[in-house]
Amino acid sequence: MAGEAYIGNMDLVREKLNEYLLMLGPLKRAAEEVSMSQKMLQAKTEEEIHEIAPALGALSDALNISAIDILLADNQMEFLQEAVERSSLTVEEIRMRLLEASSTAREELKLLGISEGLS
Repeated sequence: MAGEAYIGNMDLVREKLNEYLLMLGPLKRAAEEVSMSQKMLQAKTEEEIHEIAPALGALSDALNISAIDILLADNQMEFLQEAVERSSLTVEEIRMRLLEASSTAREELKLLGISEGLS
C-alpha cells in the first residue's frame, strides 16, 4: 500500500510539473515579445534623439554607446570618460566628429546637461 501511495504522489508531482510547463510557455513567449518591443522602442528613440540632437548622436556613435544610456547615466561625465578610455579615439577626434555633426555641438551638449569636457 505504501508503494501505491508513493506512485500516486509521483503522478501528482508529474501532473503539477506538466501544468507548470504548460503555463510557462505562454509566459516565456510574452516575455520575449516584451523584450523585442523594448528593443524596438529603444532603437526608435535612439534614432529620434540622433535627429533632434545631432551632436549627441555623433557622440554616442563615436563612442559606440547609447544616447539613452548617456542621458540616463547617474554621472554622465564619468560614464563618458570611461567610454572615451575604451574607445580608440582621442578627445580631439571626438571633438571633430561633434563639430562635423553640428556647428552648435557645444551648446547642444551643454543644454542636454553634458559639460564641455568633450565638446
